[in-house]
Amino acid sequence: MLDGAVWVGADPGGTGNFGVAILGDYGQSQTSCMNCADEAIEFVLSHLARTPSGVGVDAPLWWSSGPSGDRQADQWLRGKYRLSGGQVQATNSLRGAALVQGALFVQRIREIYPDVPVTESHPKALLKALTQSDWAAFARRFRLRMVPASDHERDAVIAAVSAREGFEKRWLHDLSTERLSSEQDPRSYWLAPVHYFWPEE
Repeated sequence: MLDGAVWVGADPGGTGNFGVAILGDYGQSQTSCMNCADEAIEFVLSHLARTPSGVGVDAPLWWSSGPSGDRQADQWLRGKYRLSGGQVQATNSLRGAALVQGALFVQRIREIYPDVPVTESHPKALLKALTQSDWAAFARRFRLRMVPASDHERDAVIAAVSAREGFEKRWLHDLSTERLSSEQDPRSYWLAPVHYFWPEE
């Protein structure tokens, strides 16, 4: 069990590719790869004796009914950091595991911890934008003491960092606050409330 505040990160995927992480106050973490949201929740419960301070999820947590399911947040990231459509995908381009398992992970964790705050995260975009995809530099910047066993576990840790930095009010830019008219409102739809904290203005 980790001491102090703890932050949960999830990188939803298919069989063997659902990364989950629990990040402690001092940069230590416990990580694993699971098969689905239910197994990831079981991992969290087996390693936590208290409510997490926040949860970060590497999946779109609100959707758009417009062309390609593209959201203003995704457009902003591509434009700001010159990221391609393959690096920051429109929702309609994503595999079902990321979309469905991500939303279900949030629903399931809130059934256990009803008031836990949740933020969307985009670990690969964060890693590229902040450190040109250099994990060692990212780990130094955010005081992480671990070498990830897989990209899925790494992305889950970065999602947990997003929750920590956002809910500790070090990242003040919330990409969920500006949306296209075709987008769900992440403050008032069925999975609400969710945020999307980002370190840069």
